[in-house]
Amino acid sequence: MAAAAALLGLECSSRLLLFGHLQSRRAVMEQAFMKRRTESREPGFAADSGIDALARLAQNGKLSPEMIRDYTLPLLKDRLDLLPGSNKPDKTFIPGMKEVLLPLLESAKRYYDLILIDGGSGTGSGWTQELLKSADLVVVSLNQSRYVWERFFQQQELLLNGKMRLLVVGQYDRHSQHTAKNIARQHRMSVPLYPVPHLAAFMDASQEGRAIDFLFRNRSASRDHENHFFMQCVRGLTEAIIERAGINKPFFGGKGE
Repeated sequence: MAAAAALLGLECSSRLLLFGHLQSRRAVMEQAFMKRRTESREPGFAADSGIDALARLAQNGKLSPEMIRDYTLPLLKDRLDLLPGSNKPDKTFIPGMKEVLLPLLESAKRYYDLILIDGGSGTGSGWTQELLKSADLVVVSLNQSRYVWERFFQQQELLLNGKMRLLVVGQYDRHSQHTAKNIARQHRMSVPLYPVPHLAAFMDASQEGRAIDFLFRNRSASRDHENHFFMQCVRGLTEAIIERAGINKPFFGGKGE
């Protein structure tokens, strides 16, 4: 998700909001982007920023679409904003969000072209179920284990309830016998399957808060470059997200800011 969000921000002329993983501030998704602000000596998370502040406004009926941006961290000017997660423990945060999640998302939709939310792993929690109900598009990322895919196809209708979806093979190894083509053929898939390979260089960059920098430097990697396959796969996924989301805004070269 970090790779897709970064490339969408760099190459798509849309206004994007990345929720990351709402329950926990400084979660992995946020850490993939945060060093950029530290290096530029900009302040980190303000005490009254992020999802907690917006939840209070929504509870009091004071939230308007234009206000949301004031509580985010701009990663790419006028293109990609990050909404910091909650400072509260999950057992306090999740019950309090049940009433305000839908109003908050509706307000965000009126200001942003696309909202990206990390729903976490699994679908058992009531929180995840609420996110699935609200989503226009669900991106499901699974590893290459054939048992994982078998279990998913046995339960997909129960889990997704007919939602429009994109299927991703995450941490992909193209040298495995369980290739994306073989997985699709074994399960007689009628929709495309999008592999996103494991790449140590991107993993390291994300851990240092340089996800956007990495995507910016490698977005034009030549065919014989070691990062070309990764970039090709991420770009294919981002184009599919834009198409399924019905956003009719063009892609462009992009530049880091």
